Amino acid sequence: MTKPIPILELSHAEMVETIRATDAPVFVAVNPVEFHGPHLSLHNDKLVTEGLSRDLHAALADGRADFPFLVAHELELGVEPCSGPGTRHVPYAHVRAVLLETVRALAEIGVKRIVINTFHGGGLHNLAIEEACAAFTKGGGRAFAPLAIALRSMVDLDPTLLEDALQVVPEAERRAVAEDLRFDFHAGWLETSLALHYAPTSVSPRFTSLRPAPSLAPDPLLRGATTIARLVGARGLATELDFLATAVTWPRLRPFIGYTGRPHLASAEAGARIAATFIARYAEAARAVLYGAADQPRAPFRFLPALTLGGRLAPTFVPLSDIDAESS
Repeated sequence: MTKPIPILELSHAEMVETIRATDAPVFVAVNPVEFHGPHLSLHNDKLVTEGLSRDLHAALADGRADFPFLVAHELELGVEPCSGPGTRHVPYAHVRAVLLETVRALAEIGVKRIVINTFHGGGLHNLAIEEACAAFTKGGGRAFAPLAIALRSMVDLDPTLLEDALQVVPEAERRAVAEDLRFDFHAGWLETSLALHYAPTSVSPRFTSLRPAPSLAPDPLLRGATTIARLVGARGLATELDFLATAVTWPRLRPFIGYTGRPHLASAEAGARIAATFIARYAEAARAVLYGAADQPRAPFRFLPALTLGGRLAPTFVPLSDIDAESS
């Protein structure tokens, strides 16, 4: 395993020399400190991102000895994190500003390629990352943000994406997990499996006793907007609104348990297979974006800045008094 090189901890001269000597990208991670139910850590997104970044670097290196693993930042920032004890809430405008300043400063020291990685699926969060990628590219660099690929696969529900990982789930439960996949977006089977694969000591054994998360009926206003979008032929918008119609009801659960889906069925083996699937897609896109002329994959929910008044509305916030951090 290639050891990461934290470039900001090198002397300035050595840092510049290291950057100039390679065509390897510099990795930037940006994740919230965020409640992930009673079974995962506040740093779960950070831990999973670290594992995915290591694997993506290895896939891009493809055995090259002259392809160092350059790491610039671990930014503890995230827009609309899951409410719960210990969560740090950071406004969209602040995350956007920090990311734009981060990529400006990296360009200033000679960085030509960056990967901005995260495992936080918030719509505004990933739009802020995408804007930073666009700014870096406009300045003459190449930038790639892999989570946009996974988000698009969930929203559009690619039924083949996790076929291999689902084979690890007990047959009696497999169909239920597959049917939940589109909304298994926080601390559920998928994320808990990745945590067991990348950071097993951070996962409480109690995950096996967690009950499946309940669900509520879709939001009627968003469901109506979905119907209208379909009627006027806006199929992509309709798909995203349909996803949100169910996703926005999750924070309305009382008590709020901080996870979705069926985390009790998670396993390290499923996590390894999920990771391998993600990395295969990430690496293919990264090569095309960082070393070719392909555009950065676009994140979904592009209407969210307008819908939330630039992030000033926070519809996912749950008061601490309504949260069950000991659910079992």
